[in-house]
Amino acid sequence: MAEIFLIAEPELSVGRLEATLARLPAAALLLKAGEEDDFAYTDRAKTLAKIAQKTNCAVLLDNRPHLVRKAYVDGVHMSGGIKALREAIEELKPDFIVGTGDIGSRHEAMTRGELEIDYLMFGDRDDIEGREMADWWAETFEVPSVYCADGTQDLSGLKCEFVAFTQANWDNAAPGDAS
Repeated sequence: MAEIFLIAEPELSVGRLEATLARLPAAALLLKAGEEDDFAYTDRAKTLAKIAQKTNCAVLLDNRPHLVRKAYVDGVHMSGGIKALREAIEELKPDFIVGTGDIGSRHEAMTRGELEIDYLMFGDRDDIEGREMADWWAETFEVPSVYCADGTQDLSGLKCEFVAFTQANWDNAAPGDAS
């Protein structure tokens, strides 16, 4: 059974997060940074992390590994190039989660998967078939895969370890969607 991975937009309110976590047993929450500067992002992350972590939901920052310790979160999601991913791993492992997404091919997935990462996210790009990639990865490798669902498709038979929902799809997600 896949666990739920939530992706939050910068405008996420405390009330919306509390209501969502009361309804969905999320394992992880990725806080998108948007255009916020480091100070505003850190403050927002601290506030939301306190809420999410009370429900045993890991909180991840968006491409800002240098803020993980300051924000008291659990790790970072890197969607940039391999160099930035390596730097995040060097800075944060083994104490924090480092995951990656924005994967364009099987070769790129394997290259990233050889690093000391905690998960690979598929389906967050428009140019590849995310579910097929997520299931292929889950069947072939030990590093967990995350499938970024659009909230409208049937998720039965999903083989990956996590299913991600963007904030726009939280209301359509149900606890059974990840099974």
